[in-house]
Amino acid sequence: MAARPVQPGRPWRARDGVAACRLLALMALAGLLSACAAPVGAPEAGEQARFSRAVDLSHVVREDVPLRAGEPRPRLVRAPNGDVTQIELGSNTGSLLRVVAGPGAELNSIEHLSPRDLVLPAVVIDARDRAQDTPTFTLSAGDVRAWERRYGSVPRGTLVLLATGWDVRWGDPQAYLGAGGEPGLAVPGFGADAADLLLNQRGVAGLGVDAPGRLYTPARGFALFLENLTSLEQVPPTGATVVIGVLKLQAASSAPARVLALVP
Repeated sequence: MAARPVQPGRPWRARDGVAACRLLALMALAGLLSACAAPVGAPEAGEQARFSRAVDLSHVVREDVPLRAGEPRPRLVRAPNGDVTQIELGSNTGSLLRVVAGPGAELNSIEHLSPRDLVLPAVVIDARDRAQDTPTFTLSAGDVRAWERRYGSVPRGTLVLLATGWDVRWGDPQAYLGAGGEPGLAVPGFGADAADLLLNQRGVAGLGVDAPGRLYTPARGFALFLENLTSLEQVPPTGATVVIGVLKLQAASSAPARVLALVP
């Protein structure tokens, strides 16, 4: 009910003040109901994503990065002021993403990955105490189950990252690539039984490691493999989100990537 205005020349009465208070109360109630009708948790303009810190999981691309046998050496052409003006990179240079398709999978190229495929919840299995100085270390299915007993079952669609500590060798290509330059045989990583458990039974989206990676073919669909990561020890066992900024190369199964972990 609207309060009647005080007529000029008419003396103010107490009931006029009561009516005005009622009007203010109704206006306040209307404002409250309007606020309650707004979507819960809707971000305001300028609101940032809710994470406490971001961890860069990528190595710097340099001309002297460790490379598998047969990979082309990166070439960075610089202007007189030192700025890079031209680059030549192999598709398996530095921190990188690979796509491996299982039988009958339609998606087998990085260019066909959707943004949803590149922003993933992540878990980290920290095996540095056993793997950092043991090039023959392989994570077993038993190791995965031991991790699950402590942190819970690995959720479907998750990216599983293995911290081995091998990334401390990045500045020494010979040490990083392992004996004889055969990274698949002389660096720590996921064992075949662990990969089978995670990819085919848990249904994870992919695997990542801070070393040259081993590839495993999923029983169905496709899987992502991140390799040559770094700083995984800075990511908690659960709760982080990984953003994979991979080069969108046409008809390529692998490409260099800038990988970030957003930690709540």
